[in-house]
This record gives sequence, C-alpha cells and structure tokens, in this order.
Amino acid sequence: MKNVMVGGTGRSALRADADDVFFDYLRSSLDDVCSDLAGKFDLYNSRGEPRKAFILDTLLKYSCCGCIVKVLTRQRRSDRADMLFIQNHKLAVNLLVERLRRRLKLNGFKPEVEGEAGGVYGRPDVIVKPTIMGVVVEVAKTLEIIIEVKTGTGFTYAQLFRYLIGRPNAVLLVWRVTRRQVLVIDGKERCRLLILLIEAALDRGTAILNDEYEECSHNPVRDASYTIEDAQGIVDEFLTALVETISNVVESVVDIIQRRLQTTGISQITVSRESLSAS
Repeated sequence: MKNVMVGGTGRSALRADADDVFFDYLRSSLDDVCSDLAGKFDLYNSRGEPRKAFILDTLLKYSCCGCIVKVLTRQRRSDRADMLFIQNHKLAVNLLVERLRRRLKLNGFKPEVEGEAGGVYGRPDVIVKPTIMGVVVEVAKTLEIIIEVKTGTGFTYAQLFRYLIGRPNAVLLVWRVTRRQVLVIDGKERCRLLILLIEAALDRGTAILNDEYEECSHNPVRDASYTIEDAQGIVDEFLTALVETISNVVESVVDIIQRRLQTTGISQITVSRESLSAS
C-alpha cells in the first residue's frame, strides 16, 4: 500500500477549501447577529427588512462598542447626498457602462446590459449591470467585477469590505474619480483578511447583544449637514477628471478579464447596471 503524499499545491487547495467552509460558517453567524441587532434596535427599512448593510458597515467601521450603539440608535436625520453629487455619480456610471460595452465589443465579446442587482449587505456599483454606486461586470458566471464609483473624497474600508463579505469571490475595483485613482482588491486573495474582519464584527455585535460593553464619551454621530461652498469648482473638477480617468477604469477591467482568460475560457460577458447610495 502506497503512502499518499500531499504536495504544496494539494495542501494549498485543502487550505483554501477549509477557509471557504469556515468563511461560510462565519458569514452565516454574522448574518444572524445583524438580524438580532436589527431586532434589538428596531432597524428595519420601509419594506420591513433588517438594515443589514447599515448594521454591518457600522460594526466594521468602529472598534468602540459604545460608538457602535450610538450610531445604531442616534442616526442622522438625513444621510441623503446633495443632488449635485448624485447627478455626478449617475453621469459617471452611465458613461462607464457605455464605454465598457463599446470596449468589450471591440474585444470580441457580446456584452449585455441588465437591470439592478442586489446583495445581502448592500448593492455594489458595475455587470455591465448599472448600480447606484457604480457597475458590475459578470463574465460567464466565473468572474465578477464590482466597480465602486466614488465621485467625492470619501473613502472607507468598511464599505468596500462589506461588499466583499457579501461577494467574496469578486474582484472589487474602486474608481475615485476626482482623485484620479483606480484601486483593485481581489476577494479571493483577501479571504484571510475577510475572516479577520468578520470575526471582529461578530465579537462587537455579540458584546452589544449581550450588553457586555462600556458606554463611551465619543461623539461618532454628527448632525451638521454638509454645505457646498464652491459648486462651480466641484463641477469643473469632476467633469475634467471624469474624461481623464474613465479610460483607465475600462482598461483595468479588460486587464482583469484577460488575466482570467489565461486560466479559463470565457465566451460572453454580461454588463449590468446596479446602484448604491451616492458618494
């Protein structure tokens, strides 16, 4: 009888499978905690559904349980972005969808534009599916690229990792228009990090559910509304940056797809529009 040896590749595969199982278990537990927190603090949307995206975002954003409770119980009267930023975002998403469709056709694909797509922990931005936050590109059900369009200066890891917790096999591309930046995070490469984040969120959420936390003197909730002081400057800078950087986003998407093509055959790309809250 021969001894079966597991080589480096085999060990890596086994480790990856174990990570996937553990990840699914943790994510299921996190889903339960978010639902329980919704019940504890009466956090439901107009359809009676738990506001899991908001709850998870808060659990990931703050390390202080006292701050988390304040955010969950003392929400700002209005989180609605100024219409100027909303329109900037819509313009960027609409142009990106069409540029992606045109570019993919030139590469021999047959892209399709679909309606909104959603997720448990929030809807992302580009399949060339349009979204409120950007676009999602699905490739033959083997590759998903989430494009988060940020038209302002705001940036939080909590929001980005919330998307990847919901879609851990996706590649997340962040387009910071006015900063002229394109950032890429591959969910598969960050599985261990996502596990650490879920564990942290679970610990905080469980402590709050069990009332095992200390009140704090911090003030994470600010009621002051944002005032636009130079609307013309914002418009000029955004429109200029949009034209200068949109091709970089499109080429980044094509590059991600081509690298995946090296390992698997892909015959069709689905382009869909999805929406998240404006930046």
